[in-house]
Amino acid sequence: MTRNRVPTIELGGTHVAVAVIDATARAIVDGSYAARSIDSSGSAADLIDSIAASARTLGSDHTGRWAVAVPGPFDFDAGIAQYSGVGKFDSLHGVDLRARLADALDADPASFTFVNDADAFALGEYAAGAARGLSRFCCITLGTGVGSGWVVDGERTDGAAPEGELHLLEFEGRRIEERMSRRAVRAAYARRARCATAVPDVKEIADRARGGDPIASEVLEDAFSFLGRALDGPLARFDADALVVGGTIARSWDLLEPPLSGGLGRTGFPVLRAELGHEAPMIGAAFAADATLLSAQGR
Repeated sequence: MTRNRVPTIELGGTHVAVAVIDATARAIVDGSYAARSIDSSGSAADLIDSIAASARTLGSDHTGRWAVAVPGPFDFDAGIAQYSGVGKFDSLHGVDLRARLADALDADPASFTFVNDADAFALGEYAAGAARGLSRFCCITLGTGVGSGWVVDGERTDGAAPEGELHLLEFEGRRIEERMSRRAVRAAYARRARCATAVPDVKEIADRARGGDPIASEVLEDAFSFLGRALDGPLARFDADALVVGGTIARSWDLLEPPLSGGLGRTGFPVLRAELGHEAPMIGAAFAADATLLSAQGR
């Protein structure tokens, strides 16, 4: 059993989560998942201590080959953080996270595989979620921003966006996240509804739209339609089989899917709701690490 179990860490902007992934079943081992809040503005020592403390809860009934999903910017091959001016983890800039975690966990530095969190999410959906059986697809996550992963036959690629990152793409003279992100949606609602204070979050704006608020409906429809138009070109250039959509904003699927599909302007093109939620990046990171291990062993 141990040889099929991959210990996995997922580092988010406000949390660190850990789990053991059954690489054969492509699922989290029952009882192994745990998450804790972290302060992304904390010191490097405090952040690494929190990550390591969470990782230790996984015990030793696993391969010891660690899969780590982290946000960019990050040197994934070297294991070195490159955060600077992105509003989180600034203290980790230039830190060799591979070496520091290996030391804290008494592990071999070579046992760590680092994976971009958006790529890991996409690979998780490919391994065990909505993208099962797809050859070429793009997976986006909608929340504080627009994350993106591009997958061909189970391997991540840069797809049809700068460095594989859709948030770097410009459309209609603006970066995508200036129109489609938590910040952008809230700002658009505040502007149209003339909210001076107490601007509602996206979930509340969605609830208001369902309740008949015309401004809320217009704001969301504009944002999701814009996203569809912005993605149409990249998806065509990539020759994608489908678009998979996850993230917190995708919980408002009833409001998101119609204008997004309409913006894409391609009749019958599959727009699929992600199935795995918080499990996706962990399963995807383990999937990538397991494939890396098998390749290194020549199997």
